[in-house]
This record gives sequence, C-alpha cells and structure tokens, in this order.
Amino acid sequence: MTTVTAPRVGMDRRVRARRVAVQRAAGRQRLRRLLVVAGGLTVVLVAVAIVYSPLLAVHTVVVDGAGTEQTDVAQAAGVAGKPMVLLSAGGVAASVEQVPGVASASVTRHFPTTVVIRVTLEPTVGTVAAGPGKVALVDRDGQATAMVARAPAGLPVLAGAPAATVGSRVPVALARLAAALPASLRARVSTLLSLPSGLTALVPGGPQLRFGDGTQLAAKAQAAAAVLGALVAPATYIDVSVPGAPVAG
Repeated sequence: MTTVTAPRVGMDRRVRARRVAVQRAAGRQRLRRLLVVAGGLTVVLVAVAIVYSPLLAVHTVVVDGAGTEQTDVAQAAGVAGKPMVLLSAGGVAASVEQVPGVASASVTRHFPTTVVIRVTLEPTVGTVAAGPGKVALVDRDGQATAMVARAPAGLPVLAGAPAATVGSRVPVALARLAAALPASLRARVSTLLSLPSGLTALVPGGPQLRFGDGTQLAAKAQAAAAVLGALVAPATYIDVSVPGAPVAG
C-alpha cells in the first residue's frame, strides 16, 4: 500500500502579516489598559497618601468663646491629628454642643493644619452649692455648666437643690424663674426657693417675693420688679402669683 502525502501549502505572506499585525494591536491595547489601570491606582494611592499625610492633619485647635469650658470643648471636638480633608465641620459642632453650658458651636477649617471652634455659651442665671469651696453655675434649663470657687455677683442661689456636678440638673422651675427675673431684680434677689406655697424669692432687707407656680414667669417677674420699685412703705411680701393683680402686705 502506497501512502501519498499532500504537499504543504505555505501561508500567504500578506495573510501572515495581517495576522501578526492583529496580534500586535491586541497586545498594544492590553498594554494601554494595564497602563490606565496602573495610572488610576497610582492616582488613588497618591490621593490617599496626601489626605492622611501629617502635612494635612489638624495640628492647631483654636477655641473661641468657651471661657472656662475651653478644655472640655477641645476634648469633645476630638479633631487633633485627624485629616483636615475628611473633617466634618457639622459633626464636630454637634459633638461640641453636647458639652454642658454650650448653646451652639461653629467649626471652620483653615488649611493646612488649623481648626477654629467658635462657641456660644448658655447664659448663667443662678448658682448651686457643689460641695466645700465649690459653686456650680446653672443655666436657664437647670443644668450645671461649670464649677467655680466663688459665686459671681448678681446671681441668685437656687436653694434646696442637691449638690451639683457639671452636667447635673437642678429643679428647672427655679432656673426658669431666675432667667425670667429682669437684670435689676436679679441683682437684688439673693435666693430662690421652691416652697409648698410656690416659688419664692428672698430680697435682703426687702419683702419676700411670691410667684406661685411656674407659669407666666416673665409676667410675674416684671410685676414683682414694678411693685418692688414702687413701694413707698415697708412690706413683708409681694405676691405676684396673679401677675395682673399683685398684692403687697
């Protein structure tokens, strides 16, 4: 048996060149894609490195308006060493506003490394004993906002409240009454009490001021100030529990 082998037909030179060109083009396309991916990854890595670089971290925290609460505000902000770019001003302000005595806060970034926190404090309306040699300052909501060694002049003592610590609360009715007193009357009142008969203010050398319950405190305080200022004869008390019809006796 005789085997006949078919002659090999060579690939056309143009076909081979075309095939090589197609393969080379595909290789170049794959290389371009790889370079694009590598370039994008490099950009991301560089951006992350910049964001987390110590050169763009918070180095300086300036607290304005916090008074004695400056350290507590800075600690509550917790921004020292954090990346400036990722800092949420609103989030930091919300954290600062949780500090007792802080009414509001705003936060601004000053690149490359400084954060400024501006604070508005709740006004102090009275004081409460806080243990030997300590007095707590109290805001209009009855919250103790700070400790001092000596009570500031012109603020009434909220008597009958337990010894306060920063953040604790005293009877809010007493604090609201203290806040309602006109400045001229608040300066004359030494003590506010909550008695079975109602809210009462003591005026050294003057009459007892009786406010009744905790309603209409602004109107009652204005009436008490007006009657006290108009007294022409000594009185033991001024009753403004009905602010439209005050009674002195």
